[in-house]
Amino acid sequence: MLFLLITAMLLLSVMGLPRLSLDMDFNDYFAPSDPRFAAFNRMMDKFERHDQLWLLLETDLDWRDKGSQAQLVTFLGQLNANQDIASIQGYNQFVEGRANQDKLLTYKTHPRLATVLSQDGRALLLQLQLSSHRAQDFSTQSLWLNDVLQTVDSETRAYWKPLGVTSYLNGTHALNWQYGKVLIHDLTWFAPALLGIIFLMALLFIRQRLWVFALSLNNIITLVLTAGVAAWLKLTLAAITAFVPVIIVTLGFAYASHLYFGWRTEINRGQTNEQALRHTVKINQGPLFYSSVTTIFGFSLLMLSPSPPIQSFGLLVGFAVLCNYLLTLTSLIFFARYSKVSSSKGLDFSAVIHVAKLNAKRPLAVMTGIVLISALALVSVSKLTLNDDPLSYFEPTNPFVLSSQKMTQYFSGINLQHYVVTSASDEQLAKTEISFIYKFSRFLKRQPEVIKVQHIGDWIKSAGIGQNQFKQILTNNSAEELGLSSELSADKQSSLVTLYLQPMTAMELISFEQRVDIWLLEHSGVVKVSPPVASNLMFAHLSVDNANNMLLSFAVALMALAILLILLKRSALFGLMGLLLNFLPLLWVFALWQLNGGFISLGTAVVLGMMLGIIVDDTLHLMLKLPDSKALTVTSMWQSLHTVLPVISFTTLTIALGFSVGLLSAFTPIAQLSLLSCLVVVFAWGFDVLMLPVLYRRWVIPKQ
Repeated sequence: MLFLLITAMLLLSVMGLPRLSLDMDFNDYFAPSDPRFAAFNRMMDKFERHDQLWLLLETDLDWRDKGSQAQLVTFLGQLNANQDIASIQGYNQFVEGRANQDKLLTYKTHPRLATVLSQDGRALLLQLQLSSHRAQDFSTQSLWLNDVLQTVDSETRAYWKPLGVTSYLNGTHALNWQYGKVLIHDLTWFAPALLGIIFLMALLFIRQRLWVFALSLNNIITLVLTAGVAAWLKLTLAAITAFVPVIIVTLGFAYASHLYFGWRTEINRGQTNEQALRHTVKINQGPLFYSSVTTIFGFSLLMLSPSPPIQSFGLLVGFAVLCNYLLTLTSLIFFARYSKVSSSKGLDFSAVIHVAKLNAKRPLAVMTGIVLISALALVSVSKLTLNDDPLSYFEPTNPFVLSSQKMTQYFSGINLQHYVVTSASDEQLAKTEISFIYKFSRFLKRQPEVIKVQHIGDWIKSAGIGQNQFKQILTNNSAEELGLSSELSADKQSSLVTLYLQPMTAMELISFEQRVDIWLLEHSGVVKVSPPVASNLMFAHLSVDNANNMLLSFAVALMALAILLILLKRSALFGLMGLLLNFLPLLWVFALWQLNGGFISLGTAVVLGMMLGIIVDDTLHLMLKLPDSKALTVTSMWQSLHTVLPVISFTTLTIALGFSVGLLSAFTPIAQLSLLSCLVVVFAWGFDVLMLPVLYRRWVIPKQ
């Protein structure tokens, strides 16, 4: 019946795999219901945007030279022949004489020339509009985008490299392309590295082939079932989701090892295979249940995050832990019944007991040291700041990072922010709105963070006409005919004010937004002005909201742990001990993180939400396997710890090594999450080994 049920669930999961969405899109990090994201989409619909794909060409010469322009014209012909490119805009319009083709507005100096040609003439920008007619030939949009951009990039380099010209791709398409490449890179490295670690741990510590087979089979089943859940629920996946299989396999292997070591201990005592299995299930069933519950609860709290990929992250791992718990007490035991008992014991961690006993001889020094270091850690953690930047998620050598640096070097960067100014009377823009835009622009230009401000008034000034004359031209011609579709809505009731900002952290962006909001509150009474619209600003708010929610999740999980221990051990003292043993490791790790220049980001905030549910596993195994306080003596405590401490040392090593795989990631949030998780696991082990025996001797064991 068990195997029939597992088979049916596997078939259902496999049937759903074609529904699995593997498209990588930066916008997936935002919930569709997010007001800022909705405003961003409305802006994209209202104004004609051509900034999804930029091609920057850099040369040591000057693009205004006739020879360089002739080479550019030849290259443009090659680009136009590419069936995946629908249109090309940018500096080529000036080369081809199309920038002023309608002659409705004539300019001595075109107001947007500086946005596509650098001041020294060494760099130019081309805006590529892609045609998606071939997208249906690919299983995902990401694969189509990878094919198109790979072709554009290779053809561009092949043409320009012999001529000494360097090319860079930027824009949202280029960003999503790099997200897809990062995901492929991570999955390529994660799988073999994780398999190697598991093989090494099995070779050194678990030398029973059937046990290793059963553990591996359970993990494979769990992975397939989890993928099925993601597919049928159409969960939002992102680059950070690449770490989910690593967590699933690592936790599955570590948690189930408690049964193996319990079984091996009984075998070494001369028990039969059946007797050893019954005993190990009996003593581990409670701790496994409660540790699984706390882990599921911890990861489920990630669903409080405002970001859909992190919500999916928590849901998938929580589901996987449930599956692994059920499989551990069913299929693992089924296969273990046929395991042949051998004399091969494998390595153990018995030396840990000696370290714990040596440390316990100095209880006053240990507790004083912990109090002092924790006080210093609190001071350090209080200085942690939120300094998130989505551009820092890639390695310095990443093509998107390099192209962004060139955009900043030659132009005004990619940190754009938009305000939509609309007529309060729902009529065509008139003198009132344009006068406000001028006034708003003057205020913005005085702000030190602002590099440049673009608005419809630039066109009026460059054309040398008055506002009344411009109003007449606007009345008689459409925004498209005037070439203003990217800054003027089709109904001519709204106009876009665009800011180019210095590179800023999340908190700096929010502070700037608040300062502008105060000014608008005082001066925008005659017009309607939208909240600021920008992808970087949306991400800044997402980072702040996510960090606050993860901190709340951590607090909730910590209190839930304390309550659970109080109920299980029937004493508030054990709740306090649980708080100390699981809060202090996180406190110390984040203090070290701050001292080394670390900050709160998307990856580090997730650690707060998920790690408590993992590290509490060892605490529960220790406390639930130690005798009750009434029957507890120093001798019985060490006898119990002699059995438990080596096992939790193995699980700590397994989790630390498994999570360290994330350090191979080319995606910074995963690398940060991996590093902090490894440190938290190791520190938690240290507290359980070094601090718990001291606390038991001082607070729990009756005085003799």
